[in-house]
Amino acid sequence: MLSAIMIVKRVFEAFILLFCGSSLLISFITLLFILIRVRPLISDISLLLTCNTYITLVGSTFMTLLITIYSVIGQLIPSLSFNDYACELRSYVNYVFICGFYYSCALQALFRFFRVVFPKIRLLQSRRTIVLALIIQWLIPIFYILAYLLNHDFEYHPDISSCWLSFKNIRALSIAMAFVYGSPLIIMGLIYALIIRYIRHSSHNQEIRQTANKRDLLVVKRIILVVLIGMGIGIPTAFLLIIYMITGQLTELAYHIQALSLTTGLVVESVALGLITSQVQRIFRPERQINPTNILGTVQRRVIDATWERT
Repeated sequence: MLSAIMIVKRVFEAFILLFCGSSLLISFITLLFILIRVRPLISDISLLLTCNTYITLVGSTFMTLLITIYSVIGQLIPSLSFNDYACELRSYVNYVFICGFYYSCALQALFRFFRVVFPKIRLLQSRRTIVLALIIQWLIPIFYILAYLLNHDFEYHPDISSCWLSFKNIRALSIAMAFVYGSPLIIMGLIYALIIRYIRHSSHNQEIRQTANKRDLLVVKRIILVVLIGMGIGIPTAFLLIIYMITGQLTELAYHIQALSLTTGLVVESVALGLITSQVQRIFRPERQINPTNILGTVQRRVIDATWERT
């Protein structure tokens, strides 16, 4: 007979697999539609950055799904042990994608900032600059998380048959949470505040430019909202870490709770990212026929959209 704690673990694992599969499917389909329907993709920088964020979601959900499968196999066959370097490597790649997601959101906000505050400096909005920024955005998590891999901070836990940053390693886990979650949020919050300040003190009176600025501000606000939702990923981990620091006790479900919060956040983010991105909405939403009564309004919106995308 399975104990109550074992039944709860199996339930957690079932939900983790369900959420991982759902997020992976949503993110992959969205990414596939973008790649198929947008030609050439490099010409739409904002959509290219969105595509980059979806790549991080696909990678993180796939790696979390793979780690959970190993965990389930280890629970079903106790004689098996996955305590090897490959276990640490799987966690390393997973953390790189998770960290990459938040910094990709920060990169999107930074691009909007350049477009609003420095619209005449084409170099900051050129394809070459964006490609260079994308490379740097990926190098940051790759090399930062590498330090945890080299220090063997990804410890194997027999009760879940997988490797995670241990709650007992307070230093590593605390710094990782601050770097992965805190730094990008601070960057985006600062960008949002600077854009608001610029729009309020701007002397521009052109209606199209002002409309474009307000739309960029709205997009940054929505991106921050997605990140704040994603911050829910780290709340259970932070809560469990604080409890451990105070009491020295750690529940048997600690790593299951951590994985469940992660996968729940990934599902929400994969859906929310598409909802806040107008270009993604247009890819899935068929064009509506234009009635003679609203032709003028439609033409005006298209002029504004075209100008907004070029600037």
